[in-house]
Amino acid sequence: MKFDEGRVFGARYYTVEPVGNNWWEMECWCFDTFGVSEGAFEPSQRWYMNDRKFWFREIKDRDWFVMRWA
Repeated sequence: MKFDEGRVFGARYYTVEPVGNNWWEMECWCFDTFGVSEGAFEPSQRWYMNDRKFWFREIKDRDWFVMRWA
């Protein structure tokens, strides 16, 4: 997994770029765990999936994701 940070509507997000083919499972897990994301074009979402990365508003959510999929 590759880690980085980015900004969405000025807010800092912690990103993870997974290496592997579990995208569907990862996306479903995020929906079940963090709730529905309205997508990268809606401000103030808890998480996004965009540009081959998962974007998390809180570092604890990113870490939880990493622990699940590491």
